[in-house]
Amino acid sequence: MQWIYLIFILSWVGHNEIFVPSSPSDDAYLNDTYKESILKKVNLVRSTGCFCGRKYMPSTTPLKWNETLYKSALGHAKEMNRYNFFAHYSIEGDDIGERLEDYGYDWQVAGENLGEGQKSFEEVLRDWINSRSHCKMLMNPKVEEMAVATHGRFWVQHFGKKMPPNTKKTGRKYTH
Repeated sequence: MQWIYLIFILSWVGHNEIFVPSSPSDDAYLNDTYKESILKKVNLVRSTGCFCGRKYMPSTTPLKWNETLYKSALGHAKEMNRYNFFAHYSIEGDDIGERLEDYGYDWQVAGENLGEGQKSFEEVLRDWINSRSHCKMLMNPKVEEMAVATHGRFWVQHFGKKMPPNTKKTGRKYTH
């Protein structure tokens, strides 16, 4: 039954294609309508549960959109486009945690999904679901916020959970 429901979700997701930039200088999803549409599709998958490879990931809590995560995702997408590389590290070697800190996001948990060459959010979402590690990040119950950005041929999805107030970070907890 879970497979049938997931197939329905994936077919529904593909029916509502949304804006993709027409040139590498265009930034997608600045409009709140697009952000809401992306968030709704991600939360639909999270609310249903799915198989990530052979492991079933049960339904989990919905995510909220976070503008700081959007800015960091867009910054990484722009950097990959500008320097023509594809990696979870910046051109200077910074990982997701360091890049989020540069944007002022005081994270407790952080994660990142990347895509390259997909023509729509629906296509990159399907690819992330079909990739065991990307799917597990998408379904991670420890994250509470997310954002997706695209620039040129690159897609970046950032996930996070902020540090509780009055908490000091000891060590680094993040996944990608």
